[in-house]
Amino acid sequence: MATIHRFTVGDITCIALEEGTSTFAPDSLRQRYPNATEDQIQDALDKIGFDEGELRHAMNTLYIEADGKKILIDAGMGTIPERPNVGQTVPSLALAGITPEEIDIVFITHFHSDHYLGLLTDGEPTYPNAQYMTLDTEWTYWLENEDEAMAQRIEGIKKVVEPLKDQFSTLSAGDEIATGVSVMAIAGHTMGQSAIKIESGDEMVIHLVDLLHNETQFAYSDWHFVWDTDADLAVQSRKAQLGNAVNRHLLVMFYHLPFPGLGYVERTDKAFKWLPIAD
Repeated sequence: MATIHRFTVGDITCIALEEGTSTFAPDSLRQRYPNATEDQIQDALDKIGFDEGELRHAMNTLYIEADGKKILIDAGMGTIPERPNVGQTVPSLALAGITPEEIDIVFITHFHSDHYLGLLTDGEPTYPNAQYMTLDTEWTYWLENEDEAMAQRIEGIKKVVEPLKDQFSTLSAGDEIATGVSVMAIAGHTMGQSAIKIESGDEMVIHLVDLLHNETQFAYSDWHFVWDTDADLAVQSRKAQLGNAVNRHLLVMFYHLPFPGLGYVERTDKAFKWLPIAD
């Protein structure tokens, strides 16, 4: 269901967009986090107050209006007939009074399908007037990779990216997408995954994207997620960024936490805890 959450960072307008939410059984956490023990999983579920039912797996894209530019961070999965619970970014934008044609820039944080498939709709650009950007290390890893073991995944990315290639450019870590909106490197989940820092005046929000995938990971930040490209590097990035969020009392956003994915991180003993904002 299309849903939006408006917030501001100084003079910068932001809107969290619900791309979609699915659910999964808690007993599948063992498959998602292969180095987690059963005792740890139960402890993590207890810490988030989980009793029964299913856990939520959200997808939250982000709209930013800064420096006169209308920017979309990630394109979601787009329309998939067999998955009516996803593909809500465009309808969510419509709730905010924004059409796909108005988007000036689409920045892809990393080339996993739930972040880039929505670039095309029925083979045509969903955001026909946009420029497309990603981090240079992410582009190199996927689009210039000749590893035969990755050929199938790379081919899937190219099918979506090739029609837009002339409008694609890359940024380096620290570069600005627009004034007050810059790119951070948080490698591990993919080798060029980006975080987005939004800063205006004395206010700051950091969108940490897929730094983690479920609230249980705050209790066990050393869990390896099954789709992390470099699991050990992902753990290093996760701990560093969560620690930074605690130390600076930063409002942060996550792509896969329940909508709108915004909140604060707190330290508890040797672990972390998620404090979501009220939607």
